[in-house]
Formats: sequence, C-alpha cells, structure tokens
Amino acid sequence: MKTYKDLKNVLEAREANIWDMKPKTLKDAEDPEIQISGWGRMLLSQYRAQFVRASEDFVKWAKGGDYEYIENKMSSYHGMLEGIQNIEAQMAKPAWKKKITLLKRKR
Repeated sequence: MKTYKDLKNVLEAREANIWDMKPKTLKDAEDPEIQISGWGRMLLSQYRAQFVRASEDFVKWAKGGDYEYIENKMSSYHGMLEGIQNIEAQMAKPAWKKKITLLKRKR
C-alpha cells in the first residue's frame, strides 16, 4: 500500500528551479538554465521545445488510436507542464525582473 511519504516523493519529482540565480548576461536571464528533478539541467527554451515535441507525439498517437499509450505518458506530460509553469512563476517575481532590468542597463 502506498503511503503519504511515497506520494510526496512522486510529487516532488516534478519540481523545477532556475539553476543559476545570478545570471551574468541578459541572454542567461531571459533563457535561464533550469534544473528539473528527474530530468537534469537544460535551458528553458530546450525544455519548452521538448514539451512541444511531446504535444505533437500525442497528436500522432491519437490519430493512430493508441489511447492506452497516451494514458501512460500523460503523467510525465503533465509533469513537464508543471515544470514550465513553476519556472515561469519564478521568472515573474519582482526579484527576477529586477535582475533583467539591471542587465539591460549594463549593455
């Protein structure tokens, strides 16, 4: 039987954070390197592109009638979406916006 601790571990596996909280360039601030538990580190743009590819795969599987496979992959797809939303929420905070503004002024 699954316990609350097991459920908590599964939910925490979807945690995503900005890896470098002190970007040195504007490009690094606008497209930060992110850490996703269970995935490793990558740029936010790469993660978004991977999400788009996964979306396109769902369309292919749906056209082929492979609904069981879609159901099996749905939790990882949802985890990717949550990761993107977490990063965007972190980037929407005033502290991150201030970093971007300061880097724009340094140009």
